[in-house]
Amino acid sequence: MKKILVILVGVIALNTFVSCDRVVSPEKLPAQAKQFIAAHFNGVDVLSVQKDGFQYDAVLFDGTELEFSHGGQWIKVDCGLNPLPDGILPANTAKYLAGKFPMNFATHVKDEHKRYEVELNNELDLLFDKNGNFMGADD
Repeated sequence: MKKILVILVGVIALNTFVSCDRVVSPEKLPAQAKQFIAAHFNGVDVLSVQKDGFQYDAVLFDGTELEFSHGGQWIKVDCGLNPLPDGILPANTAKYLAGKFPMNFATHVKDEHKRYEVELNNELDLLFDKNGNFMGADD
């Protein structure tokens, strides 16, 4: 019984440590995350970075919020009221949006493993598969 209690306390302590947000230097971002920021947000400096377990949450000086995996792959890009930079969305998705929503633009995108969730500036949420093909609207 004592061993089970010790193991349980250890697991809880480890989970608490791993899930804590820790402020880290922008230099601590994985190389792939740094390259993504440089390619899509050239000239915009990183304001802050928090390491949340196995993810990184970065905020840029223009207010853009980014979420990266432990390896530096982007998970979420939130540009607030501004359009997503070109090249983040798959080409099929960008083409679909330009054709079907010419008066709107994408402001957020989230990689949900098997699909992308894209939010437009009119707050419409759309779902696309990994190839950028339209799947439907999200409620």
